[in-house]
Amino acid sequence: MQPRAAVAYMTVGALECAALSGAAPSLRDEVQAASRLLRALADEWGPDASADSLHRAIPIVYGAAGTAAAARRWKTQINENASMHAFASELPEADHNEVCGYEDDAQPADLAAVFLDDPAMDPRLRRRIDVTAELVAPSVSTLERVEAPGDTPTERLLSLVLLGDLVSVYLAALSSIDPTPVEAIERLKRKLA
Repeated sequence: MQPRAAVAYMTVGALECAALSGAAPSLRDEVQAASRLLRALADEWGPDASADSLHRAIPIVYGAAGTAAAARRWKTQINENASMHAFASELPEADHNEVCGYEDDAQPADLAAVFLDDPAMDPRLRRRIDVTAELVAPSVSTLERVEAPGDTPTERLLSLVLLGDLVSVYLAALSSIDPTPVEAIERLKRKLA
């Protein structure tokens, strides 16, 4: 199993080790509740998982605070599973430099801005997402805001991870790409060896 397909195993294993060693509190109950939620969400979201709007665009996935790690996961999953360019950025940092690429006179590009949101996020960060999304909207072909479902931070983070994984696999299917091999990485490794 490739590491990108083992995120649940690695996460649960690391959390259990941390709890058993006394380095962190146990999140076993939260993880079990998240597991039930993720099963329900996988059924609800179905196979297309909102990927249609990202197909044939270059996704830029924005996260802030607790959603930043999920944004990076979306980027790498889209890169590897769908063999597509994708980028991730973190707010507020992206507002200090990257936002300049969305100047008023910029022509709309085949970019898809995806903002990952957590309803429990600091209201100032949620306001920043609103303002940044409004600013970039004229310069992108697609703008999506994904609000994480779930009652706990664990549920919300893992639900965003699941959705990103589903989106990446469906993007691969839309392009008739097998999401499992990573030939570009293997070629790079061979050339570097």
